[in-house]
Amino acid sequence: MLRIVIDARSVIEKKSGIGNYVESLLKHLVPIASDVRFVLLRHPDASSPIVEHERVEERVYRGETKSVHTLLGLGLAYPSADADLYHAPAELIPLGLRCPWVVTVHDLMWIEAPQLASAFVPERLANAAWYRLNYRRAIGGARHVIAISRATADAIDRVYPDHSAPVSVVHHGVDFARYDAARAGTRASLEAIVRAGLRYSLIVGQGSPYKNHAAMVRAFVEATRGDPDHRLVLVRRFSRVDLSMRRLLERSDVRAKVITVPFVSDATLIALYRHAQMLLFASRYEGFGLPALEAMAMGTPVLASTAPAVREVVGEAALCALPTDHSDLVEKIRSLVEDESLRQKLGAAGVARARAFTWQRAAERTLQVYRRAIGPRASA
Repeated sequence: MLRIVIDARSVIEKKSGIGNYVESLLKHLVPIASDVRFVLLRHPDASSPIVEHERVEERVYRGETKSVHTLLGLGLAYPSADADLYHAPAELIPLGLRCPWVVTVHDLMWIEAPQLASAFVPERLANAAWYRLNYRRAIGGARHVIAISRATADAIDRVYPDHSAPVSVVHHGVDFARYDAARAGTRASLEAIVRAGLRYSLIVGQGSPYKNHAAMVRAFVEATRGDPDHRLVLVRRFSRVDLSMRRLLERSDVRAKVITVPFVSDATLIALYRHAQMLLFASRYEGFGLPALEAMAMGTPVLASTAPAVREVVGEAALCALPTDHSDLVEKIRSLVEDESLRQKLGAAGVARARAFTWQRAAERTLQVYRRAIGPRASA
């Protein structure tokens, strides 16, 4: 039986995008890999088993997936010589790892556009150096690379034109049992965030410059200036140091329109998607764009950007605007606010588009990557 180690320490209560990716992938991957025994590295704070299955063993290891603990300690702490493969879900390979690896590359923003990753110069310089070192090693030494979008695969070819590992595009999926409009909470369940009688639009994502929150906030405030009953709910999983964004949120006209929320439960997030007038997702850079896909699955119209990965996900099922063009953003937001038939059209198109992205397909393609990376023993 094959033995595959997967770093699943990102699967904790307050999951990042990588945590959602790993959890969703594993739930569909383990049942179809009947000849594989999985060893999942688990965060000490994880409250329950990630996947309960007779072919799954979980081992606790400290630190985050993309941490110094991973780079310097994991290869020594875990005896990987007996593993057939190690899957790094986030571009970081432990020193001293003694088995072949597959790495998932989400994006190369820290290499291509570090100014969009952080507005805080010291953090930008330090992280850009860290990622330059680790991306090259992870991709250069991999048996196979998984890119979560064609846009990311193209970025790998641009930045590392001499890489030798094959690259497979494996799109994320969406959990339709979870993102189901019929099962979402009622509008009344959101009164602690947005009081009854108000309409609202939604932004979801971390507080980094590439998410373009400041531009979307400015455009929304201008587009809805004559509509006092329309709010913008801004859900920011975490916020990096960004003084200009902080000053923007302190403006009186912005405070009157924008409701900021640092974190919400899954149930609340799903209800927010369900009852929103639209999702604003005009990012300047993305590796994929999972919030857009989640909103589309719920039938919520999406204002997307023209960034390559975002266009790859939304296709023709969203209204797209140039993320750096204020007038275009204002015009497109105003169109969605005022045109109910357009919102309904995009909502229906979004549901149909989202159904092309499934975690089952992602799991099947990932398993194919594993077998190619392991080689003849995978079919023995």
